[in-house]
Amino acid sequence: MVYETRPRAVYALRNVSLVVREGVFLAVMGDGSPGKTTLLRCLSGEIQPSSGVVRRGPGGGDRGAPLASWVPEPGGAGSVAAAVALGPRLLLADEASEESGAALRRAVKGHGVAAVMSTSAPTVAARADAVVFLRDGGVVDLVAGAGPEVISDCLERSGRVREDRSRDPEDPSRDPDDRSPDPDDPSLS
Repeated sequence: MVYETRPRAVYALRNVSLVVREGVFLAVMGDGSPGKTTLLRCLSGEIQPSSGVVRRGPGGGDRGAPLASWVPEPGGAGSVAAAVALGPRLLLADEASEESGAALRRAVKGHGVAAVMSTSAPTVAARADAVVFLRDGGVVDLVAGAGPEVISDCLERSGRVREDRSRDPEDPSRDPDDRSPDPDDPSLS
Protein backbone atom coordinates (compact mmCIF):
# COMPACT_ATOMS: atom_id res chain seq x y z
CA MET A 1 0.00 0.00 0.00
CA VAL A 2 1.59 3.25 -1.14
CA TYR A 3 0.38 6.69 -0.16
CA GLU A 4 1.58 9.24 -2.68
CA THR A 5 2.80 12.27 -0.76
CA ARG A 6 5.31 15.00 -1.41
CA PRO A 7 8.28 14.94 -1.49
CA ARG A 8 8.14 11.13 -1.75
CA ALA A 9 5.82 8.17 -1.50
CA VAL A 10 5.09 6.55 1.86
CA TYR A 11 5.00 2.75 1.88
CA ALA A 12 2.40 1.79 4.48
CA LEU A 13 2.59 -1.92 3.60
CA ARG A 14 5.28 -3.82 1.70
CA ASN A 15 5.18 -7.45 0.62
CA VAL A 16 2.81 -8.54 3.40
CA SER A 17 1.43 -12.03 2.94
CA LEU A 18 -0.98 -13.08 5.65
CA VAL A 19 -3.68 -15.74 6.01
CA VAL A 20 -6.26 -15.37 8.76
CA ARG A 21 -8.46 -18.43 9.27
CA GLU A 22 -11.65 -18.79 11.27
CA GLY A 23 -10.95 -19.70 14.88
CA VAL A 24 -7.60 -17.85 14.89
CA PHE A 25 -6.80 -14.71 16.87
CA LEU A 26 -3.94 -12.60 15.51
CA ALA A 27 -2.32 -9.50 17.01
CA VAL A 28 -0.36 -6.95 14.98
CA MET A 29 2.29 -4.82 16.67
CA GLY A 30 5.04 -2.39 15.77
CA ASP A 31 6.63 0.82 16.97
CA GLY A 32 5.66 4.13 15.44
CA SER A 33 3.60 3.92 12.27
CA PRO A 34 4.47 0.49 10.93
CA GLY A 35 1.26 -0.06 8.90
CA LYS A 36 -0.99 -1.71 11.50
CA THR A 37 -4.11 0.36 10.82
CA THR A 38 -3.57 0.23 7.06
CA LEU A 39 -3.39 -3.57 7.25
CA LEU A 40 -6.67 -3.71 9.21
CA ARG A 41 -8.34 -1.34 6.76
CA CYS A 42 -7.23 -3.54 3.84
CA LEU A 43 -8.57 -6.64 5.60
CA SER A 44 -11.92 -4.92 6.17
CA GLY A 45 -12.22 -3.92 2.52
CA GLU A 46 -12.32 -0.27 3.53
CA ILE A 47 -9.31 0.47 1.32
CA GLN A 48 -7.80 -1.39 -1.60
CA PRO A 49 -4.03 -1.92 -1.80
CA SER A 50 -2.18 0.05 -4.48
CA SER A 51 -0.67 -3.25 -5.66
CA GLY A 52 -1.16 -6.89 -4.82
CA VAL A 53 -4.36 -8.64 -3.87
CA VAL A 54 -6.46 -9.06 -0.76
CA ARG A 55 -8.41 -12.30 -1.01
CA ARG A 56 -11.49 -12.47 1.12
CA GLY A 57 -13.69 -15.47 1.73
CA PRO A 58 -17.46 -15.47 1.26
CA GLY A 59 -19.72 -13.37 3.49
CA GLY A 60 -20.50 -13.91 7.16
CA GLY A 61 -22.47 -16.67 8.82
CA ASP A 62 -25.94 -15.38 7.91
CA ARG A 63 -27.08 -14.26 4.50
CA GLY A 64 -26.24 -10.58 4.13
CA ALA A 65 -23.86 -10.57 7.11
CA PRO A 66 -20.62 -8.66 6.61
CA LEU A 67 -17.35 -10.50 6.13
CA ALA A 68 -15.67 -8.24 8.71
CA SER A 69 -16.90 -6.10 11.60
CA TRP A 70 -14.95 -3.44 13.47
CA VAL A 71 -14.90 -3.49 17.26
CA PRO A 72 -15.23 0.15 18.29
CA GLU A 73 -12.67 1.53 20.74
CA PRO A 74 -12.63 2.34 23.50
CA GLY A 75 -14.64 -0.73 24.04
CA GLY A 76 -14.74 -4.02 25.75
CA ALA A 77 -17.01 -6.99 26.05
CA GLY A 78 -20.08 -4.98 24.99
CA SER A 79 -18.39 -3.69 21.85
CA VAL A 80 -17.18 -7.16 20.88
CA ALA A 81 -20.64 -8.65 21.55
CA ALA A 82 -22.23 -5.99 19.32
CA ALA A 83 -19.74 -6.75 16.53
CA VAL A 84 -20.28 -10.54 16.88
CA ALA A 85 -24.07 -10.01 16.67
CA LEU A 86 -23.64 -8.81 13.08
CA GLY A 87 -22.53 -12.34 12.13
CA PRO A 88 -19.12 -11.61 10.57
CA ARG A 89 -16.38 -14.17 9.99
CA LEU A 90 -13.68 -11.64 10.93
CA LEU A 91 -13.49 -9.18 13.83
CA LEU A 92 -11.09 -6.23 13.63
CA ALA A 93 -9.96 -4.01 16.49
CA ASP A 94 -7.51 -1.12 16.19
CA GLU A 95 -5.45 -0.38 19.33
CA ALA A 96 -7.35 -2.93 21.38
CA SER A 97 -7.57 -2.52 25.15
CA GLU A 98 -7.06 -5.24 27.75
CA GLU A 99 -10.83 -5.67 28.09
CA SER A 100 -11.52 -5.87 24.35
CA GLY A 101 -8.54 -8.23 23.89
CA ALA A 102 -10.06 -10.59 26.47
CA ALA A 103 -13.49 -10.31 24.82
CA LEU A 104 -11.99 -11.03 21.38
CA ARG A 105 -10.32 -14.17 22.80
CA ARG A 106 -13.73 -15.34 24.08
CA ALA A 107 -15.41 -14.54 20.73
CA VAL A 108 -12.83 -16.53 18.77
CA LYS A 109 -13.19 -19.49 21.13
CA GLY A 110 -16.98 -19.33 21.53
CA HIS A 111 -18.08 -18.31 18.02
CA GLY A 112 -15.28 -19.63 15.83
CA VAL A 113 -14.71 -16.27 14.16
CA ALA A 114 -11.28 -14.97 13.22
CA ALA A 115 -9.98 -11.84 14.93
CA VAL A 116 -7.17 -9.43 14.10
CA MET A 117 -6.28 -6.63 16.48
CA SER A 118 -3.56 -4.05 16.60
CA THR A 119 -2.19 -3.17 20.00
CA SER A 120 0.78 -1.51 21.62
CA ALA A 121 0.51 -3.55 24.82
CA PRO A 122 2.37 -6.88 25.09
CA THR A 123 -0.10 -8.06 27.75
CA VAL A 124 -2.99 -7.55 25.33
CA ALA A 125 -1.09 -9.17 22.44
CA ALA A 126 -0.38 -12.23 24.62
CA ARG A 127 -4.10 -13.10 24.44
CA ALA A 128 -3.71 -13.78 20.70
CA ASP A 129 -2.65 -17.08 19.14
CA ALA A 130 0.16 -15.33 17.26
CA VAL A 131 1.68 -11.86 16.98
CA VAL A 132 2.94 -10.35 13.72
CA PHE A 133 5.45 -7.51 14.05
CA LEU A 134 5.53 -4.81 11.39
CA ARG A 135 8.23 -2.24 10.72
CA ASP A 136 8.05 0.30 7.90
CA GLY A 137 5.12 -1.62 6.39
CA GLY A 138 6.79 -5.02 6.28
CA VAL A 139 6.63 -8.11 8.45
CA VAL A 140 9.86 -8.38 10.47
CA ASP A 141 8.93 -11.05 13.01
CA LEU A 142 6.23 -13.50 14.07
CA VAL A 143 5.76 -15.31 17.35
CA ALA A 144 3.04 -17.79 18.37
CA GLY A 145 1.83 -18.72 21.84
CA ALA A 146 4.12 -16.22 23.56
CA GLY A 147 3.73 -14.40 26.84
CA PRO A 148 4.15 -10.65 27.42
CA GLU A 149 7.89 -10.86 28.15
CA VAL A 150 8.74 -12.66 24.88
CA ILE A 151 6.43 -10.30 22.97
CA SER A 152 8.18 -7.28 24.52
CA ASP A 153 11.56 -8.67 23.45
CA CYS A 154 10.29 -9.26 19.90
CA LEU A 155 8.81 -5.76 19.76
CA GLU A 156 12.10 -4.24 20.89
CA ARG A 157 14.05 -6.35 18.39
CA SER A 158 11.66 -5.44 15.55
CA GLY A 159 12.28 -1.77 16.29
CA ARG A 160 16.02 -2.32 15.85
CA VAL A 161 15.56 -3.87 12.40
CA ARG A 162 15.24 -0.45 10.79
CA GLU A 163 18.28 0.88 12.61
CA ASP A 164 20.35 -2.08 11.39
CA ARG A 165 19.12 -1.70 7.81
CA SER A 166 19.86 2.02 7.73
CA ARG A 167 23.52 1.27 8.49
CA ASP A 168 23.91 -1.16 5.56
CA PRO A 169 23.63 0.75 2.27
CA GLU A 170 23.88 -2.54 0.32
CA ASP A 171 20.81 -4.08 2.03
CA PRO A 172 18.29 -4.76 -0.80
CA SER A 173 15.33 -4.12 1.54
CA ARG A 174 16.53 -0.59 2.25
CA ASP A 175 14.34 2.11 0.74
CA PRO A 176 16.36 3.64 -2.13
CA ASP A 177 14.82 7.04 -1.37
CA ASP A 178 16.05 6.92 2.23
CA ARG A 179 19.00 9.22 2.05
CA SER A 180 19.69 9.49 5.76
CA PRO A 181 23.41 9.74 6.48
CA ASP A 182 25.26 6.59 7.49
CA PRO A 183 26.97 7.27 10.84
CA ASP A 184 29.77 4.85 9.92
CA ASP A 185 30.54 6.61 6.63
CA PRO A 186 34.16 7.88 6.81
CA SER A 187 33.29 10.86 4.63
CA LEU A 188 31.24 12.27 7.51
CA SER A 189 34.18 12.49 9.91
